[in-house]
Amino acid sequence: MHVLVLGVTGYLGTHVAGELRTLPGARVLVAGRSLAADVTVDLATARPRDLAAALAEVAPDAVVNCAGATGGDAVTLAEVNARGPAVLCAALREAAPGHAWSIWALPPSTAPPDPACASRSRRPPGPPARTARPSWRARSR
Repeated sequence: MHVLVLGVTGYLGTHVAGELRTLPGARVLVAGRSLAADVTVDLATARPRDLAAALAEVAPDAVVNCAGATGGDAVTLAEVNARGPAVLCAALREAAPGHAWSIWALPPSTAPPDPACASRSRRPPGPPARTARPSWRARSR
């Protein structure tokens, strides 16, 4: 399985890529601003069509986005943390229609929101399901 990881030079991406490399049969490809990356991309400035072409070229079985900014001015944070995932989703929609899912994680000090995050749900429409997570609540106090 070929897994493309974005943001592999950051804390989360380093650990995700490291864990993926331990899986039998997994080949980790990296995407980022470095010219040494398998896919050179800056999500803050990339165009969806260009990224879709690059994704089609490396043909990953899965894409994990760990790219993001945790500091900087409001413009930088918006470009990286809002525009970046939107560009990636648009590129994936073009390169692999019907196969995009979104999973996110919160830092331990942040209480999780009520609904589970997924781009597609098997639940019928209605209010979100609520799940008690005592360990998360304990950390957020």
